Amino acid sequence: MGDGIGGSIIAFLSNNAFELLITHHRKDNKEEYGKTEKVIIAKIDNPDSPQYEEKTQIDLERALKGRFVTCNVQYRDSKTDALVCNVFVQNPPEGFN
Repeated sequence: MGDGIGGSIIAFLSNNAFELLITHHRKDNKEEYGKTEKVIIAKIDNPDSPQYEEKTQIDLERALKGRFVTCNVQYRDSKTDALVCNVFVQNPPEGFN
């Protein structure tokens, strides 16, 4: 897909999945996305913890809780209806609460 979405995580579902409240979309996205989407992490890039490796749900929460993330959508899993994404931890955009 190559689409881009961003927002805050509202629930951690497993050691590699979370629910994202989408507040930002790239203007050139080709697909439509709901207000919330389940995201499965294909890869994660966190500048504060560049050596982060998938471990447990608690480790994932510690790495991402309260952070703004952007997701580069790779594809939608047809079995789970979840988005498989490369996830990037970023500073929130101006005016983001």
